[in-house]
Amino acid sequence: MAESLKHVILRLAEERAGATFSPTEAAMALRPPRPDEVKGEEKWRGFLRQVRAEAKGLARQGRIDILRRGEPQDPSKPIKGLIQLRKTPGSPPFDPNED
Repeated sequence: MAESLKHVILRLAEERAGATFSPTEAAMALRPPRPDEVKGEEKWRGFLRQVRAEAKGLARQGRIDILRRGEPQDPSKPIKGLIQLRKTPGSPPFDPNED
């Protein structure tokens, strides 16, 4: 069974142990680039909006932080530009069996 987007984000956050990662990394974990794809047309790019939306939901739950220019962002407000994600300090460890 394929790993869900939520699980990909939480797993990456756990693996980074407080360090940040980009939404691109989560999208590429869902759909790794293939050697036969033309640069700029890779299938993982289609997941970026979904990654950002799922990240906002997880941030509202206190599971991850969304950072822009190193500053935490309010997930209830629009967030434009480049962002990074990280595990929220003190949030529970990732459980691959959770829904």
